[in-house]
Amino acid sequence: MTMSVSIMNEKDGSEMVFVPSGEFIMGEERKVVSIEAFYIDKFPVTNSQYRKFLGEAGSQEPLFWNNERFNQPAQPVVGISWKDAVSYAKWAGKRLPREVEWEKAARGTDGREYPWGNIQPDSMKAVYNQDPNTGAPAPVGSRKEGVSPYGCYDMAGNVWEWCEDWYEEAKFRVVRGGSWLNHHYILRSAYRSCSYPEGKDNNVGFRCVKDA
Repeated sequence: MTMSVSIMNEKDGSEMVFVPSGEFIMGEERKVVSIEAFYIDKFPVTNSQYRKFLGEAGSQEPLFWNNERFNQPAQPVVGISWKDAVSYAKWAGKRLPREVEWEKAARGTDGREYPWGNIQPDSMKAVYNQDPNTGAPAPVGSRKEGVSPYGCYDMAGNVWEWCEDWYEEAKFRVVRGGSWLNHHYILRSAYRSCSYPEGKDNNVGFRCVKDA
C-alpha cells in the first residue's frame, strides 16, 4: 500500500512524502535499524528545478546541460558533483539524504528487494539496462509501477542518487538506486555503490530530504 502523506517545498516546487519514524530492515545483511521521521522528495530533482536554482544562485551549469539527451525539463538533472547537489539542497531549504534514510524511503519496513516488492524489474517499473551511447534517463515519475511504499518514484534505475555519507572516508561518497545504464541486480534497494564527490556523470542525480 502506498501512503500519500505529502507536503510541498515552496522554494523548488517539489512534492515531499512523509517517512515515519521506526524500524526497518536494511542492507544485504538485513539488520534492523531505527530512524527518526523525515520528508523526502517524491521525485529526483529535475532539470527544470535545477534551472531555477542556477538562475537564483548563479552556480555553474551541469556538465550535460546543453546535450539534448540529458537536458529535457522533466528529466532528472545529471552531470552534477556531490557539492553541486549539496548547494542545491541548501538553497531549497533541504539536505541530502543519509544513506539509511534513502534506503528506508526506497524499500519500506518489510525488507523487500525493490521499491515495488520482490519481483524483478521490467520496463514498466524501472529505467535500466540501456545502451550507454544512446540511452538516457526518462522523465521523472514515468514508471508508475515502480513506486516505493511511501510514494517515491525512480528509486530503482533512472539515475543514481547522491547521499550524504562517505562510502570511504575522504575518498568516495555513497550513491544509491542504480541508473538507466545498469543491470537489474544493481537496482536492488540494498545495493551500495559510490562515486568521487567531484564526479559529474550522466547517470548520477539526487533527491533531497528535510526533517519532519
